[in-house]
Amino acid sequence: MKRRMMVACVAVLAAAACSDRQGGVAGPTGADEASPWVRPPQIDGVTRDGGVLVLRGGAGPNARVVLRAPDAAAVATTADGAGRFELRLPPLSGDVRFTPEVQVGEDAAVSPETLVVIQGGAGPVALIAAGQPTVRLDGSEGLDAVDSDGATLMASGRTNGAAPSVNINGADMAPTAIGRGRWRAVIGQSGPATITVNGKRFDYPGMGAAGGFVVERAGAGWRITWPVDPAGRQTTWLPD
Repeated sequence: MKRRMMVACVAVLAAAACSDRQGGVAGPTGADEASPWVRPPQIDGVTRDGGVLVLRGGAGPNARVVLRAPDAAAVATTADGAGRFELRLPPLSGDVRFTPEVQVGEDAAVSPETLVVIQGGAGPVALIAAGQPTVRLDGSEGLDAVDSDGATLMASGRTNGAAPSVNINGADMAPTAIGRGRWRAVIGQSGPATITVNGKRFDYPGMGAAGGFVVERAGAGWRITWPVDPAGRQTTWLPD
């Protein structure tokens, strides 16, 4: 039974708790046991310092922020008294996915988002979550990402405050503000699509094949496909 991304997004916006991860994508294991005063870190930007990626974001004051990867050593830093943090990633190669979490004393909270760094940072850097629009950390105004579960297609991006002009397969869309200075537009369809944002055309190539966690080139962009429960999959396409 496939996830309905539109329903999932409404649930996320209403309850902020819609990202159960399965099949190789880290999820909020143990989050129910965490103190209600401990909140997961929120990564909100990335910059490049030479060959090093520097992540910035917010957490609790003086919280310890940790990024864990399946095949790499954990990376950690400590937020300042205002809860802001910067975390420098070590040199990376290939495609790496991290699970962000925060630790305060014996309490911990794991983020429902997974940080994906493509081609060691030479490619896109994004936060993905089941049923949610992808947060493109290295994006700019316009189209950042297209997410699909095979039944619903969701385009999203950043805005300078004014609502962008969005057209999907000839249909004018009414974008919705979703926080973090971002918008989304949802349409009940699947498969390849022509998406125009503020007059610029993007050719979405469609979903990836079922299987494990896969990062690949697809059309003029990168495509991430991963399993989601129950027995479904989600695809994120990040245009160049």
